Amino acid sequence: MAEKIRTFRDLKVWQKAKNLFIMSTIDIEHFPKRKPAQVIAMQLLRCMGSISANIAEGFGRKSQGEFGYHLGVAKGSATESQDWYIKCDEIEYLPEEIVNERMRDLEEVIRMLNSLISKIGKES
Repeated sequence: MAEKIRTFRDLKVWQKAKNLFIMSTIDIEHFPKRKPAQVIAMQLLRCMGSISANIAEGFGRKSQGEFGYHLGVAKGSATESQDWYIKCDEIEYLPEEIVNERMRDLEEVIRMLNSLISKIGKES
């Protein structure tokens, strides 16, 4: 039996995205204490936070079209986050193991978003 989705907090993709944001706040603690690192940290936090925020906002809009739109924005933020993690790896701000784990988690979020976007499109 499928569980009832009452709020955005019931969505597995929101839960996963929210947890990724929390992990990114821990990740930036590895960054050097220099101005470029601070700028990159803010960009990373902005796009990681945007994933779950857009899922929540779209859910709250109460229309499938607007929900689908915000899920697309969340997906864009997830791919932007991947870009920042790749850069953090290349400039050695984060250990490769952390980057690989975040990339896997972001891929999972993107798959979940694609699935939900597809489901909403079929229900429209």
